[in-house]
Amino acid sequence: MKSYSDAAMAAIEAGTAICVGAVEILGTPAVRVWGGPWPIAIDGHEYLGVGDRGQAQFYGAGLGAAAQNYTLELSGVDPALLPLLDADEVIDAAVVLRRLIFDGSGTRLLDVHVHRRGRLDQLVTEEEVGGVAVIKAMIEGAARGLRRRGARQRSDADQRLIDPSDGGMKHVSYAGQKMLYWGGKPPATATAALQS
Repeated sequence: MKSYSDAAMAAIEAGTAICVGAVEILGTPAVRVWGGPWPIAIDGHEYLGVGDRGQAQFYGAGLGAAAQNYTLELSGVDPALLPLLDADEVIDAAVVLRRLIFDGSGTRLLDVHVHRRGRLDQLVTEEEVGGVAVIKAMIEGAARGLRRRGARQRSDADQRLIDPSDGGMKHVSYAGQKMLYWGGKPPATATAALQS
């Protein structure tokens, strides 16, 4: 459970608190940005402001908070800057998402808390012709990857990336459609299968 400062609780209860996100990607070098318009210091590190261009989206299956994947999206990026982005420097880097609580004026920081932790799984860029670009960072929750090494091991193709002679998952692709007959004989004809 998070315990907020008295000033933050008073602003939340009064309905005047402003909540903003901050993201720290611990690659080489570290990337630190937050949703405000100016640079800010958090835990001794400077976070650059991205203003209204940043949008954080959380979605995924009901896996539980620690296993939940989430996507961070930064829109309004100049396409000329995309070649400067080196995805290899940040892939599998630790990510910390923080929640910042400001007073109603948005100028006085009342409290900072770690909201989620995880690892950067994918970095995708999308461009519009003659327009702006979007950078999407897919982040895997802390319990999802469990510090795994190598490929995902979810399909036959993934398993064969690890060991080309391992056919242990060759039936996975159609396992969901396979009919199982527990303790009985399979039907001898198609009409017998349809009647049961």
